[in-house]
Amino acid sequence: MAGSDSGGDASEEDTKSSLEGQRKGAPEGPPQQNVFQAIVLDRIDTNLFLAKPEILWKPPGARAVFGGQVLGQSLAAASQTVAPGLSLHSLHAYFVRAGQPEHPIVYDISRVRDGNSFATRSVAARQKGEWIFTMQASFQRPEGYSVCHQARMPDVPDPESLPTEEERFTKLLHDPEIQPLAKWILSHRKKYVNPIDVRVVLDSLNWHTEEAKQMRVKYALSGLGMPSQLLWFRVRERLPDDEHVHHAVLAYQSDAGLLSTARVEMSWKSFWEARPMMASLDHAMWFHHAFPRWRADEWLLYAMYSPRLTGARGLSHGHIFTRDGWLVVSCTQEGLIRFGKDRGLPPSMRPETKVSKL
Repeated sequence: MAGSDSGGDASEEDTKSSLEGQRKGAPEGPPQQNVFQAIVLDRIDTNLFLAKPEILWKPPGARAVFGGQVLGQSLAAASQTVAPGLSLHSLHAYFVRAGQPEHPIVYDISRVRDGNSFATRSVAARQKGEWIFTMQASFQRPEGYSVCHQARMPDVPDPESLPTEEERFTKLLHDPEIQPLAKWILSHRKKYVNPIDVRVVLDSLNWHTEEAKQMRVKYALSGLGMPSQLLWFRVRERLPDDEHVHHAVLAYQSDAGLLSTARVEMSWKSFWEARPMMASLDHAMWFHHAFPRWRADEWLLYAMYSPRLTGARGLSHGHIFTRDGWLVVSCTQEGLIRFGKDRGLPPSMRPETKVSKL
């Protein structure tokens, strides 16, 4: 397989990331249980990287490979083609087609520009010769002193005081009003441990409660009347001290929950009754602080809000804070939200067609 025509031989200045050649040292387990395994790729040429089917993950009830995994893998590939000393500061991506876990994904990197202060990389992800994803990422050398300001971090409970994901799922599965599709998805999710430890402060499950209304006022989320979610997250396993690993893992996790913020005002019961179909359309991230000011394996607060949902497209923004209050990453995503479609649902979840015996 030929390399990208935008590259040439690998530069001696390419970053020697722990993403390269680390699969042997990565913890064992399927990709849905080990986020590091899910982003480490095989380098097959100077600017070509391969994700084999065995590391691709399609979440329960989903129609495609998890978008965050494709995003993280693209970034992991691009990061290995930049010179040392350059840190990611932004990325902009489009999800073009649904990725399928039965086929490998090839990531083709174009070295758009290598300047004194910035480097730009373009990534084309393909399956069976067709584009499924495209991304541009920009890397920057550290600057000296600059004037700074940032948004204030919401004052929320510590993650240790909040229920674990397993505790939340168990409670939901015992809810007599749980919808069949939601029950099917949650029961399959409980079969493995999420490699990301997630502790929810505010989401669609408690949005309509009086307690949630008080929280939205307290956390200054109610002023503009936007649907919002708040959650803590961190990777369970200790990650290598490599900024490119942490960037890729954070990109992986940033896709989880951002789009669902756009439908938070719809009750949990009504949402699942409507037989939803959701898919990310595009995704952008800005990294305000360089590693190791933050780590993906230490607690981070994800504050998400959605200013608009119309035309079956929802727009959501997110801010990621360190535990001590630094705003380190901002995200924006637009996604598709459709209701009333049965295509692609498990057979047991599809509405029955009853034939009259009269």
